[in-house]
Amino acid sequence: MEIEHDPRSDQRALMIISDRLADPELERFFTHNAHRRAATRALLELLGIPLPRWAQRHVNGRSADTKAAMARFRADNPDENLPRGYVPPRER
Repeated sequence: MEIEHDPRSDQRALMIISDRLADPELERFFTHNAHRRAATRALLELLGIPLPRWAQRHVNGRSADTKAAMARFRADNPDENLPRGYVPPRER
């Protein structure tokens, strides 16, 4: 017996999940604990469910500045993209 799959049911289920994840109480519960937020993010990513705004990663502060500066440096110096201590192989 073959069960026919209805893609509309997946869309409906995704809408219900997204609506529930948008609940301010749920957001407050997860955002006040970094471990809960990380676990929720991992689970949603594994299930292929789009992350709500509160669960998305935001790089800020010094690490964001460093990451942006390194990206600009690598764009300007493509030969410098090799790992530290890299020694090219000898020609044969």
